[in-house]
Amino acid sequence: MKFSEITEQSWEELKPYLDTCLLPVTGLTGLESPIEACRQLEMLRDWLDLAEIPFQGRLVTYPAYHFVNDDDKDSEWTRLEQIALKLKQAGFHYVILMSAAYDLSIQEESAVDLVLTPYQSELSEAPSQGLYVRKKIEELWHRSQIGHQL
Repeated sequence: MKFSEITEQSWEELKPYLDTCLLPVTGLTGLESPIEACRQLEMLRDWLDLAEIPFQGRLVTYPAYHFVNDDDKDSEWTRLEQIALKLKQAGFHYVILMSAAYDLSIQEESAVDLVLTPYQSELSEAPSQGLYVRKKIEELWHRSQIGHQL
């Protein structure tokens, strides 16, 4: 579900079910031509569909984080980490970053719960990208449930 589809009245009702925030990271540097920028956005849209469609009643997709400083990935990660912390303060239990064109790696002890990019090595072994994405999100939720039961 896109953030813009949620009304003020429905948010309180839906909040217990929409516990996962999906934060798209476009990965634009500003050096792209309009054609290249459009291509990256289309790739991101297709990549997001792999999570948004099967988990429509549990995910909220926020506006994309479009521009990055590719020369300073540590600073970009710090910024994304700050955004994830704020999203959790806003009430989300999980924050997932997804990028089709920007290589992200999750840091230890992070407010980000999951990073999904086509650059992940396990993806080459997965039968399909869609199955891989669904599996990783389900594993995230399952790990959390087991942690709460202990």
